[in-house]
Amino acid sequence: MKRLISLIFLCVLLAFCAASASGEAAIKLKALEHAVRFQVTLPGENFVQVLLETDYDRDEITLYSENGVFTGTLPLPGTFGKEKYTLTVYNLKNAALCSAKGKPVEASDSGVPAGTPADVTTSRVTNIFTSAEADGVHYSFTAPGRSTMVLKVRSASECHFIRVYAADASYHYEGVVAMPCTFQDATITVTGLSGMNGSELFSESFFNYVHFDPAPAKAEKGRLTGVTVCIDPGHQRQTQIETVYTMPENTGRTTTTTPGMAGGAATGRRENIYTLEVGMKLRDLLLAEGADVVMTREVMETFVGMLERADIPNNAGADFVLRLHTNANDDKTRQGINIYSPLSSVYAKAVADEATYREMGKILLNAMMEKTGAPDGGVTLNNNYVGNNWSKMPSFLIEMGYFSNAEEDLKMNTEVYQNWLAEGMVEGVVRLAKFRGLID
Repeated sequence: MKRLISLIFLCVLLAFCAASASGEAAIKLKALEHAVRFQVTLPGENFVQVLLETDYDRDEITLYSENGVFTGTLPLPGTFGKEKYTLTVYNLKNAALCSAKGKPVEASDSGVPAGTPADVTTSRVTNIFTSAEADGVHYSFTAPGRSTMVLKVRSASECHFIRVYAADASYHYEGVVAMPCTFQDATITVTGLSGMNGSELFSESFFNYVHFDPAPAKAEKGRLTGVTVCIDPGHQRQTQIETVYTMPENTGRTTTTTPGMAGGAATGRRENIYTLEVGMKLRDLLLAEGADVVMTREVMETFVGMLERADIPNNAGADFVLRLHTNANDDKTRQGINIYSPLSSVYAKAVADEATYREMGKILLNAMMEKTGAPDGGVTLNNNYVGNNWSKMPSFLIEMGYFSNAEEDLKMNTEVYQNWLAEGMVEGVVRLAKFRGLID
């Protein structure tokens, strides 16, 4: 029997060594109080989704790694006691790659504060205040007669059920719930429940906190010194009805009545926040190259009309305008970067002939594909876009990828891929400036 046990142990050990040598998946987990730290090794993978779940918490995040080693820490604010958790890793096609289970560090529930009166059955909740700030979701309310409640705090990428307690005899509740896996400008909903499976007492929804650092100082000298670039982050939170002339010296008109934004198939993110995120990264990189930068918008709470998006770069004397958008298509498999430029506008013809405009679009597209590895969606010249038609300088409407494709949507909403997009556009502007004779 001892020999058999030794033989089995040796076989298991050899199998483990063989798996390690062949580069198979490996997961290391460390339980923390209300969190789990992980390291996942998946040779050959660069982008993955990590999902951490218990009965009371759910976190989902997309990660990138050059070498197939993914690390991070995910929160479990609602998990107490000895409840088990499951960590599962998927590729961006939603195929499970590996999974592991464990137990978090046992954390005790603080319970009802001393001096709090006993519960009196009531469904009344008053003085409700909820908001998203830099440190998380803030909540404050009063629930007369209730010494304890459950808060359900959720976004598209995380959900937490947290038992909360009245601070004192006034039955006032107040606190902060960190939401580290939630995107900027995501919809967050806070629901007050009478218990874990109890009735709903209130529900509040709002947008997550949005923050961008101030613009850095422009470099005194760089590859783009003397070049002015206008960045036009497409769309906005609210669209007003507009009817404008489609192009100069033409009686045709264009009317907008709906936002017309793409939405992420996997993330649920809206195009207007994504274009602003990439636009701010692009702004900072262009300034670092010595360029002058003009933005059509730098906040979510604004409205910029179709003609205004052309007037801003025209009035600034910009050398180029980059109009940032994300794409959508009924064919959910479609991926890639597309670039659109004007065709028949008298302003476009004054900038360049059709062949030259197409060549400029290809210069920019090639630079972006080199940085991102995205498929070639092609360069199209048409009369469809008012901002392009009214621009007095080379104008490029850049569809940076397909939000309708779940895989591309997840990839695009990582910090690293947004940086690649911005870096590709900077390189494209450098090549265009040389092509136009603006720099040596």
